[in-house]
Amino acid sequence: MKGPLIYYEIKHMYGTDLSSTKKASELRQSILEEIGLGFNVELDFKDVRSITNGWGRNVIGVIAKTKGEDFVKNHILISNMSKNVRKTMLEGIGDILV
Repeated sequence: MKGPLIYYEIKHMYGTDLSSTKKASELRQSILEEIGLGFNVELDFKDVRSITNGWGRNVIGVIAKTKGEDFVKNHILISNMSKNVRKTMLEGIGDILV
């Protein structure tokens, strides 16, 4: 991943338990706007305890479906995700990519 990086500390923006698909959609729009301006994005999930499938689907899944998996890999860095949050995120992404 090359280029400037915009950092999102998810816990401080949305809390430790993420379920609002509306807030997920707002984050997705913000991510796409930053990438459109030439930035890459890091989503730091440190201390996030849980997310719903819908949250993961609405943030990353929709981007992967509309822009492609390579777009996500090339522009979005996801860090400090617990095993449980990662599992749920992947399930949510998988729901939309099937």
